[in-house]
Amino acid sequence: MSNGNRNFLRARGLWPLPAILLAALFFAAPASAQEERVIPPDALKPRPRVPIYDPGSPVQKKVLKNGVTILVQEQRTSERVAGAVALRMGTLYETDEDAGRGQVLIKSITTGTETKSPAELALRLLAADAIMESGAGPDLGQITISTKREQVDNAIDLLAEVTLHPSFPDTAVDATRQRALTAAADQNENPLRASYSMFLGAMYKGSPLSRPVAGTVQGIADCRRKDVQALYKHYFVGGNMVVCFVGNFDGKKVLARLEKAFASAPSGKALDPVPGEPAALAADTTLTSERDLFAPVMTYGFAAPGYQHPDYAAFKIVESYLASADRSPVALWMPQTGLAGSVGVLYAPYPKRSSMAVYLTTRPNKLAAARDTLTAVLGRLKTQPLDQGEWTEQLKRVQNGTFANQNDPLVRARSMSQFEASGSGYDWQKRFEASLLQLNPEAVRAAAERWFTHSVDAEITAVRSGDSKL
Repeated sequence: MSNGNRNFLRARGLWPLPAILLAALFFAAPASAQEERVIPPDALKPRPRVPIYDPGSPVQKKVLKNGVTILVQEQRTSERVAGAVALRMGTLYETDEDAGRGQVLIKSITTGTETKSPAELALRLLAADAIMESGAGPDLGQITISTKREQVDNAIDLLAEVTLHPSFPDTAVDATRQRALTAAADQNENPLRASYSMFLGAMYKGSPLSRPVAGTVQGIADCRRKDVQALYKHYFVGGNMVVCFVGNFDGKKVLARLEKAFASAPSGKALDPVPGEPAALAADTTLTSERDLFAPVMTYGFAAPGYQHPDYAAFKIVESYLASADRSPVALWMPQTGLAGSVGVLYAPYPKRSSMAVYLTTRPNKLAAARDTLTAVLGRLKTQPLDQGEWTEQLKRVQNGTFANQNDPLVRARSMSQFEASGSGYDWQKRFEASLLQLNPEAVRAAAERWFTHSVDAEITAVRSGDSKL
């Protein structure tokens, strides 16, 4: 380059630029390349899940002299209020003679009171913009009410009146009994449900849980109004009852009103389950039956921890993995490969000992292959931890699914009253999430190994021979 050109570049302030760029590339390139090659070890680890459960405002709790437990939680961000009465009742508290009568009781209790006919009660609920529901499961019965915040006093009074002064109209009891009979009969008539009933009979032999939650035809058939009234006096005593209200209100005022409303409940202790623990399986058990049907059905599974057991959180991961319709080797791939026409996973909501069951329909010539596939998939859970990608996805699904509607006053009132009545404590969900977030894939594998010992395989096969299309 001539002196004239260099002088021109220097005058424009451009002459040093090539040298600067070359120097920057010479000295910076090795350092930059070195930084790209070294990846911090922590960057390769998946980010841990963080708690998403919101405990909300402090819970006010009071136990009345008659034994009734009252829980109140303010939720100022909601436009609604909700209340729930929870009691220990259901399959665990029924004998063979009255199996299913609790269903008749809990459904007919909301039809009328001593001072309000069914029509009058319906009008009162309509005027208060309130919805009242009731139902019973294996270990719990609930009556709930939900309305707008301006109607909280009416909601308390209506819930207390229905709970403490029901009239059980004859027509309502008869209609409810017929519906309960239909549900109980369906446990035997529907092939899939019949297969699950066979599974329960073997899995819980010696325990009330060997019967379906819907009860039995024999237990319900001769149920009359006097029987429902006798059961009511048995279940609806103070120590067996938890009342919970959640919503946008003044907590102290609501607590005071609930105390007054439920002070007249008769005293009594919390009920104990009917005696009888399920006998442990000594070996893999297979039950078979035949019917005149087109497609065989089967229920296959193992014992599993109930929601009060420390292994419960691990088994919620197992349930999510097996039931995932978009990635499960059972719920997704068995139908896609033609091994099953429909597949479902049922993790029974029992308190102490539960069960994990897969039920399906298939073709006669695919039944053995379907059974072998289930045996392999569930057996692999005992020996191989979920890979990191599967683990991350299922943990997220369990956590998000459990707490999806946690800020709904009705959902929260149901949950808090349920776990308080069962003896688990109203803050059970908080403790569940803490247990869930402490898990890792190996902990889930170890839990499966502890519980997946001896299986129950309940099959109903077709009398007709040959292949059938589903």
